[in-house]
Amino acid sequence: MKKFLLAAGLMLATLAASAQLYVGGTVGLNRNTTENVTEFTVAPEIGYNLNSNWAVATGLGYTYKYDSGFKSNVFQVNPYARYTYFRTDNNLVSLFLDGGVDLGFGKASYEDDHSKTVVLFGIGVKPGISFNITENFSLIARLGFLGYYGGNHAAQDAGNPERFGFDFSSANLNLGFYYTF
Repeated sequence: MKKFLLAAGLMLATLAASAQLYVGGTVGLNRNTTENVTEFTVAPEIGYNLNSNWAVATGLGYTYKYDSGFKSNVFQVNPYARYTYFRTDNNLVSLFLDGGVDLGFGKASYEDDHSKTVVLFGIGVKPGISFNITENFSLIARLGFLGYYGGNHAAQDAGNPERFGFDFSSANLNLGFYYTF
């Protein structure tokens, strides 16, 4: 066990020394008063820059959603690959595409009715922009989604309809930050 922990520690130190590992996350909040929908998401992330254009990462998140009496609490895992296709000469601004899979599991209920198991899934591409404030600290924003989202009946009842296509709305806006080691 000691050898395993030592090897894992050395591997993490090597990754951090090469300035390829990053941590951070995003937060999203959406309120639609017309349709009485509120959604809040927090998603910490950890990733690894493979080179100047490609990175792989995963987010572990939580989403609370209220939709006209339906409430859902969902935990998510979101592995993705990031392709950075544009950088300014001074490396201050970058444009990227995150292609990945979204999986979510949780509970939904209607008013005081019993909870039902919610399963969400999706696959697609999310465009984004990164502002490098310092060499190690970046602010990011993702807006939009091109792909497919779906879920079981409990998820659809709780306001997560099946959808396919391009959605460029404030409901798909996530703001966050990254710290690169």
